Amino acid sequence: MLNFILPILKNPLTRMIGQKVIGGIQHKIEKDKIIKVKEIEAIKSVNIEQIKASTTSWKDEYLVVIFGLVFVANFVPHLQDYMERGWAILNQADPLFWYAMLALISGSFGMNLTNKLKGKK
Repeated sequence: MLNFILPILKNPLTRMIGQKVIGGIQHKIEKDKIIKVKEIEAIKSVNIEQIKASTTSWKDEYLVVIFGLVFVANFVPHLQDYMERGWAILNQADPLFWYAMLALISGSFGMNLTNKLKGKK
């Protein structure tokens, strides 16, 4: 059997094809390594930018304080009448108002949540 394979391996055409295949595989491996390194660099730079942005942004904290105050105000006896009237008024609000509120809240809290969920995958 070795007598059959040996001439095929010595054939210049077989060698050229083998070198091309091996070269293509090596090229693909190197290309994949470069792509992975670039992806890691991009992820690091995005994370650094997000961290820098989050350190100077107070919008999340403001929203937490506002929603916290609204929640607490429902249990303060002196404010309960006002809160009840406010909820009645909000029940009549246009659906567009609620879409705007959802966009505001998801823009603040939702984006951070989706980025954290993406990181876990």
